[in-house]
Amino acid sequence: MTRPVIDQKSNYNRYRNTNGQTTPPVINGYFPETHKTYKEMAISRVNKTLCAILAMFILISAVSYYFVTSSEITLNKYRKQVLALNDENVELQNKLDYLKSYYNVDKAMQKQHLLQKAKNVIEVKGTPATAPVDKTAMASKQQKQFQWSLGF
Repeated sequence: MTRPVIDQKSNYNRYRNTNGQTTPPVINGYFPETHKTYKEMAISRVNKTLCAILAMFILISAVSYYFVTSSEITLNKYRKQVLALNDENVELQNKLDYLKSYYNVDKAMQKQHLLQKAKNVIEVKGTPATAPVDKTAMASKQQKQFQWSLGF
């Protein structure tokens, strides 16, 4: 928006002093005023305040983003640990159930007294390897057939 400086060579003699010394020519052009109006000063103050607030919000968001990402990293670490513990817990629970069932069977067998040590030993005399065969008993077994019964 400034006008170019006009070089006035034809008016060079016009700037000459009476002593014979030359003075520099006056520059023509658009020169804005150096004094600002109250409205311009208020607008610039509001702009600087808004820029400061914006910079503060950017800084706060950067810091909060850092804390959010660091907490997410720790949460992921804890999640992995929890999953590992859950898997281990499932394995241990299966082993415990197996041992409990074995213990319950053992206790039930002890209550029924099925597995007791013999209190006294009976000695039996040896029998001959070939025992006499009763032919009448064999004949009766062959004649009699076993009756099957199926019930529902």
